[in-house]
Amino acid sequence: MVSRKTFLAGKERTGGVELELDPATTVELTHLEKVYWPDEGITKIDLLRYYLEVAGYIMPYLQDRPAILKRYPNGIRPLTANAESTLRDRGTDFRTRDGGFFQQNVDPETAPSFLKTILLTPVETTRPVNYAVYSNLASLLYLTNLGTIAHNPWHSRLDSLDQPDYIVFDLDPHKAPFENVRQLALAVRNTLKEEANLACFIKTSGSSGLHLFVPLEAGRYSYQEAAAFAEKFSQLVVSRNPEIATLERRLTDRKVHQVYLDWLQNARGKAVAAAYTVRAKPGATVSMPLEWQQVEQGNFKLADFTIETVPALLKKKGDLWENLFKSPQTLPD
Repeated sequence: MVSRKTFLAGKERTGGVELELDPATTVELTHLEKVYWPDEGITKIDLLRYYLEVAGYIMPYLQDRPAILKRYPNGIRPLTANAESTLRDRGTDFRTRDGGFFQQNVDPETAPSFLKTILLTPVETTRPVNYAVYSNLASLLYLTNLGTIAHNPWHSRLDSLDQPDYIVFDLDPHKAPFENVRQLALAVRNTLKEEANLACFIKTSGSSGLHLFVPLEAGRYSYQEAAAFAEKFSQLVVSRNPEIATLERRLTDRKVHQVYLDWLQNARGKAVAAAYTVRAKPGATVSMPLEWQQVEQGNFKLADFTIETVPALLKKKGDLWENLFKSPQTLPD
């Protein structure tokens, strides 16, 4: 058994350890030497150490929310070109071409005592499955140890599962220049303020785009109401910014310079990467909160925020989103 301090020390480890989080809670961590990012030489223990180090920052965005699990038990190792995506027996588990697979069903009989589960019916199927719930640091590390690189929580908590406490807009550029993503983010922020008197928070997606979160009064709005507002608002923004924005999901229907303003992630059971989560992308990039001044000035790059740089940035600046859940808002009629 090792302490948190010992585990965070730079010593290379192989095999597994029992990590003691407090006198009553230990987490078994296994296969620590596995290389998760082959090009960068980043291993499973590096990922676990990152989440242990930033736990105080990320847990407020995960606490008491069901988890959308995408596991990479062997790291980022793309499947061969002719590999087929396969739907598994448990209803929602299927492989993706980047080497990961979605797994929503967690057996409550074999899950450790510190991991909550909840039986829910996902949007993709009529079969109920047991979702894992982020309930404490032990649950975060346990799910990471299963191969979960990015942590994707529901938009609602257990005490109000059918009422999201934020709306999210996902700005997906595909091949559009990042400058267009930046300009669209500013357009969304300004339009929210001018037309609806709403404030929003911004972060990198950890991939190629940006995420904007609009905090809502908890327990007030249904998913249908939140999504209806997000749809109408997105239509307004696109109508005012047709050169850089589109609502077309199909890539063939987009112009190369248009950024997809995705509001569809606001449905019940959908999720996006939480603030401070690592993404299964080259460089082990992190979904990082930004100051609006950074966005206005454009003096940042998505590659600035990685598993290696973010802990030091957090010690320097703290949580830029600390007021997200202290800023509940009501939607205009």
